[in-house]
Amino acid sequence: MMLVPLTAADAASTATAAVVGGKASSLAKLYSIPSLRGHVPKSYALATNFFQPWADRLATSEHARAIRDILQQGGCSGGDKRGGALVVACEAIKQQCLTIPLSAAQELTLQELSRTIANEFSHGLAAVRSSATEEDGAEHSFAGQFETRLGVAPSQLEEAVRECFASKFDVRVVRYMATHGDGDGDASEALAGGFALVVMEMVDAAVAGVSFSANPINSDRDECVVDSSYGLGESVVDGSVTADRFIYDKVHNKLIDETIGTKKVERRLKLVEGGGVQTLPIDDEDRQNACSLSDEQLQELVRLTTIVEKEYGTPMDVEWAYDQNNKLVLLQARPITTLFFLDDNMMTAPGERRMLYYDMNIASEATTTTPFRHMDMTLYCRLANIFMGMDENEVIFGKDPMMPMFCASTRQYINLSIFFKFVSPKTCAKEAELLDPYLASLFASKDCNRKKYRMKRLPKGVNVRNLWYFVRKAPLWQWYQIGKRAKNHPERAKEDYLKMLAEDMAKLDELKRRGYRKKEGLQKYSSELIHCFWPSRSLDQDCGIIYAVVLGLFRSLDKKRREGKTEQVRSEYDALCGGYEGDELMEMNIALYRLANTLSSSVWDQYDHDQLHLLAERVQMNLEGTMEDLPSDFLSEWTTFMDRYGFDGDDQLFISPPRYSDNPAMLLARLRQNAGAHLKDPAVALEQKISERRRVMKLQEDRLAAKRFRKSFALKRMKQRNQCLEHLMRIRNAPKLHMSKVYGVLRENVLQVEADLMKANRLEAKDDIFHCDLGEVDRALADESFDLMAIVRPRKEVYERALRANECPMLIDSRCRILRPDPPSREDVEEGTLIGAAVSPGVASGRVRIMKSPTDHFESGEVLAATVTSPAWTPLFVGAAAVILQIGGVLQHGALCAREYGKPAVSNIDIHNDLQTGMEVRVDGNKGTVEVLSEGSLGLL
Repeated sequence: MMLVPLTAADAASTATAAVVGGKASSLAKLYSIPSLRGHVPKSYALATNFFQPWADRLATSEHARAIRDILQQGGCSGGDKRGGALVVACEAIKQQCLTIPLSAAQELTLQELSRTIANEFSHGLAAVRSSATEEDGAEHSFAGQFETRLGVAPSQLEEAVRECFASKFDVRVVRYMATHGDGDGDASEALAGGFALVVMEMVDAAVAGVSFSANPINSDRDECVVDSSYGLGESVVDGSVTADRFIYDKVHNKLIDETIGTKKVERRLKLVEGGGVQTLPIDDEDRQNACSLSDEQLQELVRLTTIVEKEYGTPMDVEWAYDQNNKLVLLQARPITTLFFLDDNMMTAPGERRMLYYDMNIASEATTTTPFRHMDMTLYCRLANIFMGMDENEVIFGKDPMMPMFCASTRQYINLSIFFKFVSPKTCAKEAELLDPYLASLFASKDCNRKKYRMKRLPKGVNVRNLWYFVRKAPLWQWYQIGKRAKNHPERAKEDYLKMLAEDMAKLDELKRRGYRKKEGLQKYSSELIHCFWPSRSLDQDCGIIYAVVLGLFRSLDKKRREGKTEQVRSEYDALCGGYEGDELMEMNIALYRLANTLSSSVWDQYDHDQLHLLAERVQMNLEGTMEDLPSDFLSEWTTFMDRYGFDGDDQLFISPPRYSDNPAMLLARLRQNAGAHLKDPAVALEQKISERRRVMKLQEDRLAAKRFRKSFALKRMKQRNQCLEHLMRIRNAPKLHMSKVYGVLRENVLQVEADLMKANRLEAKDDIFHCDLGEVDRALADESFDLMAIVRPRKEVYERALRANECPMLIDSRCRILRPDPPSREDVEEGTLIGAAVSPGVASGRVRIMKSPTDHFESGEVLAATVTSPAWTPLFVGAAAVILQIGGVLQHGALCAREYGKPAVSNIDIHNDLQTGMEVRVDGNKGTVEVLSEGSLGLL
């Protein structure tokens, strides 16, 4: 059956998404709810089998083949010739849609539907909307991607149907499917069918809009948000008016906030033969600025939206309209796909006292917004145990969110409600200022209300006795003693440390050569690897020197860098904050730069960013001797680099992300960003920084020595400080790099095991093994009947949902409310200027590139904008004009690296809401501002 009723008694059972598409299926479900049935207009669906003959014919056309070929070559971004060719191919196939013949069955179906519109629909007019099978789902909404026709008369039905179907091949849709759908980048869904249409009775709306059963801005599940304006709702959706916005508290049934927009136009239905829509000006200023909804209408709308959410079992986005008779009509309902989700056990019931959670891994050692897989989580907990002085297998991070620290499914959190019983948000803000100004602004915000979030009674198990247990176990005194010795004799401490580190690395290399023993398992092997560095080994030395010397020293230097009385003082202390010889991270990036520039530009020019896997294959064939077209010095440097740094990659403190050793294309992407004579050699930049630091140290010593009074003790302290800068600051990145090498070695062995398990059909897909912990893998190796996939599947589903989140909030409460900073003061700041925190001096301009991962495409001369960065991002800094961070203080990687490379950097900028890829901006790292110069080109998207 090609024509399926959606507003019939049995529609919910027959109108499935596979038959009528996501939007139509949702409409049938909406009609099936007794309390909502009277609010759904009469509707039908042209089913997928109506369009399948067209889709089959078009899928084999030369234009469809061209689209597939372009996307397989990486032409999705639209920023090059392939992007232009994609536009041409899509437009050609859209034109085919307008003339492709109708079958006899299709003609009869359209004739029947035309009669229904003429005889049964109010005013004889219809709304024709897309309903692709993947549309309006829980994962992706495809909102605004397809064509919609309003006010369609029976005589225009075929034309409207063809135009809506043609929009399936619009370049926007093809790109969206290639990057968001399940087509693995080839847009197979766009070309292979799965399309339907909703034909709905047209509503002559007096006022219309969209309501959200949860707040899409902050994810709060107890707030309903309503946008409304006069006339048809399209003016709200497309932004042609500034709509009225209402934020309503569903729990206490009260209006929280109301913003009245300026509504200068309205779209109205043409109630004449031929139908259509017209845009009419609103000349009456009082009506422009009046509220478009009455109190009664708003309350009814919130009530029905809440019913929709309850019936669907998830927060919903509802399109609605009030007709000329003041009847509320629900036009469609779909899940809100942009909300952040917490585990069920972290949620409190509506109206209950809320908990406040802090995601500790965004600004701390991990510096990542990537969700943890299960193996990542368990290994990271073991690492945390080490740093806290506990046995590596002791359970400190449990699953109970009422404990001070706990593990959720894909992130780790601290329950701040417990700490707010003893510490105020104001104190937290002050302490967080150096670590991360963005976090400090969250603690200082009106949202972070201690009275609202403070726990009244401590949960069972949280007491002084247990606190003393942790304090007693923590190696604070040991680290203090290590730091004290190092501070008194910095050069000797460095020499002793390097000797111990060499011994530890030799042990690690030996274990790497040996590999894991099947009889002993991966769990024991991981312990052996960790024990190369701990306890009483180089990792203890790292921690003691960093926490007892480096952090305090850097804190005092940075304060004078920011607050020095004169420009000269600030400049001197800025020089002291960088240029440290022997920094392992800088040494790695110098090696990376040199490797990049042993390959000529003519080779790099042959490959776009999305084609570097082809260059990786070419490198491998040259190494194997089956090809001989790359320079021998490049191949030699490549082998040396891989031997020394192949463990590096994204999110180094996780085991699941790829490393250079198993994903050479990722290394080539980093190399390409460092290739070119126009880029400054980081070795030269580092040497200049070292020379400048040493010059300032001598200058300050000479200046102090020239003083006549009370100079002896002060000069001794300054020389001690300078010795620490010379010999100890190099250690600041060491713990993370050393543990990432441990994880790199362990990963190699885990991948070998995964290959064996996949070969035995015990794992279904690559990376599935990382949804297990090492103990579970060992059990599976010992017991062939153990079903690994039974534990992998549910964890993988939760992980993939976390991957779809648009952001990773630092502070979030138990009703999923994401805390935001208060709007910054705009005194003495021009319009279009964003206020942040200055973390690296200098001024530069360029086009913004917002990046979620260091493997994303990035061009030299662009302004790098990221939520947070880790060492994996360092190669990007060489070619970046400037850096904009949402999270990170002067001690965080992004700020440290920007200063080393001499790049202006500003943090505490909401990059996802205030910036857009392609914008032209001016970054002032002296003042901490980002000035938006122009909106720029969206071609970079």
